[in-house]
Amino acid sequence: MYILGIETSCDDTSIAVLKDNIVLSCVTKNNSSQLNPYGGIVPEIVARFHEENIVLAFNEAITKANIKITDLNKIAYTNEPGLPGSLFVGEIFAKSLAYSLNIECIPINHIHGHILSPFINSNPIYPFISLIASGKTTSIFLVKNANNIIEITKTKDDAIGEMFDKVGKALGYDYPGGPKIDKFFDINKATISFQFPPVENDFSFSGIKNKFLSLINNKKNKTGIIDKVTIGSSFMKYSIDLIIKKLEFYKKKLNTEHICIGGGVANNSYFKQEIKKLFKNSYVPKSEYSTDNAAMIAFAYFEKSK
Repeated sequence: MYILGIETSCDDTSIAVLKDNIVLSCVTKNNSSQLNPYGGIVPEIVARFHEENIVLAFNEAITKANIKITDLNKIAYTNEPGLPGSLFVGEIFAKSLAYSLNIECIPINHIHGHILSPFINSNPIYPFISLIASGKTTSIFLVKNANNIIEITKTKDDAIGEMFDKVGKALGYDYPGGPKIDKFFDINKATISFQFPPVENDFSFSGIKNKFLSLINNKKNKTGIIDKVTIGSSFMKYSIDLIIKKLEFYKKKLNTEHICIGGGVANNSYFKQEIKKLFKNSYVPKSEYSTDNAAMIAFAYFEKSK
């Protein structure tokens, strides 16, 4: 079965072709460099980028997969959550193509794609705990199977990826800020710390975001100089340690040694190091599948259709 995946939930335009659970091609057009002048996502502009890129990505994905358009059997597209305008572009393209080919078109939850992304090109091991840490959400799930996914806790305010971008912007880094903070991370300089909230509470990142933003602004106002590495490293260590403490709590509560990580923050170097210390069996998607991509959407459909 040839499955076409379409992902347009935010700023990445991605098209993938899978043969059952195996990726034949995955083409992602990233628009982050074009967003630098704005310092982040502008929904209307991002939707226009999708309109410009989606046909190009589709043609490239079909060519790389070495199939004909008429070989496609199913189309899976992201329908939620995400930016309404961006989602609309993907949905209309998916439904129009499915109608012209007379094949089924299936909506897939973006978060479910991230949850299952560590197992792309293989078979999931159920049940497991899943942490989704991205620019849109920070949540922990209990995954019994692809159609039985239970949310245990989620952020009450900012998502961790969103917070990285805002602090990164304040430090003077281009969007997206998370990879830049990670690039210059030095654990020996992570000397600034704050008290952690109670571990049983839902995630909340706005407080710590505001503390670091206030710290940056105060230093700018007093001296005009900020130590990017010390502040960025301290911020990154605190944020990741907060997540690790939460996962340790649920690991004991749910009595499991299987953890899957999804979302862009799964690619964070310090996080990868710490998660391997906590769980005997940790599954992290390959770098190309950790950020938003269409392969995870097609793969989620394959798993849900079993």
